[in-house]
Amino acid sequence: SLKIDYQKITLNEAVETALQNNPDLSVYEYEIKSLEKQILQAGLSPNPEANFEEENFLGGKELSGLKGSEFTLSASQLFELGGKRGSRVNLADNEINTALGNYELIKIDLIARVKTAFINLSEVHSRILLQRKFIQINEEILMTISERVKAGRTSPAEESKVKVALINSQIELQRLERNYSSAQSVLNSLLGTFEKNIVPSTSIFDKILIPPDKENLFAELDSIPTLKYLNNETNLRKAELELEEAQSVPDITVILGARYLNEIETNAFVAGLTMPIPIFNRNQGNIQYAEVRIQQMDEIIRARKLAVISSLNTSFNNLFSAYNNSVQLRESILPESEKAYEITRQGYLQGRFAFIDLLDAQRTLFDTEAQYLLELADYYKSLIELENLTGKTFIK
Repeated sequence: SLKIDYQKITLNEAVETALQNNPDLSVYEYEIKSLEKQILQAGLSPNPEANFEEENFLGGKELSGLKGSEFTLSASQLFELGGKRGSRVNLADNEINTALGNYELIKIDLIARVKTAFINLSEVHSRILLQRKFIQINEEILMTISERVKAGRTSPAEESKVKVALINSQIELQRLERNYSSAQSVLNSLLGTFEKNIVPSTSIFDKILIPPDKENLFAELDSIPTLKYLNNETNLRKAELELEEAQSVPDITVILGARYLNEIETNAFVAGLTMPIPIFNRNQGNIQYAEVRIQQMDEIIRARKLAVISSLNTSFNNLFSAYNNSVQLRESILPESEKAYEITRQGYLQGRFAFIDLLDAQRTLFDTEAQYLLELADYYKSLIELENLTGKTFIK
């Protein structure tokens, strides 16, 4: 038989693997490296220019041929005024800070996606184990019923009902196994791995973590990553304004050179200075544009804060609903369902309950166990949403 190569993995191992291998994260790292090269470019001065001119040649009379020509060799250098170079470097530096902030948000989001995929994988894995247990019990019941039918102690119809229940439970197992394969593919993609047969090595469904304190999180809104990193965007826009204001200051071009006058066979030096006169274009449009973008940030921050508060409230409501349901299922409903099934099973063997009662008790127990897994998965997913919003770690 073909040996299946399983790879057991913990939640922390999944997160660490994704942070090292995820292609989306790697792509963004190159983006930051490219921005770092732009700082170098921003700090460079303009190149000097070399100019060569020949005047007064091939004219008439005294200027015929090259007799009256003049040759000028000069160099010009643009000198940036108003702190343009420093402003460019500052802008490039702020672009890197903004990119690093976005990189942290991408990492937080990736961790949340990995944890959610791991939860989904763990839930389906637990459902498969539960379904196999369900099938095993059905097989045991079928053996018992078959013996009773042979002995003439029960109707063949009951044996048929068990066979139908067994087939249905096997079909459900196949569906769960397909879901498990899909969940593995999602996790493999996030981890940057190819078609590994990942199995969760520890079940986080064995316990229910205590929910975080709501008041503490709402008291620390300013430390929430999506709000904190908006400060980088504000600083970036201020740096853009600083550069636009620097661009309004005219630059000076200095020209120095030597001229040879062919007619009198002598040299002379030439010098010049050029500077644009800021009458019409003082870069006022770009400056006002940058100022409006800074004012816009106040509204962006306010809108983002309202959205974060709304998301926190929604996640907390879902969190506590799933938490309360999970606790109630584990502490009261599940034990009662197990007790009812065991009483019905013993009673059926003693002839005190009908077969239909046994099937109902069995189905109720397994539905309750499946519901518990579903509620617990919803609880952990809500915790992950809170992690993604706050940047904190609740599931370790």
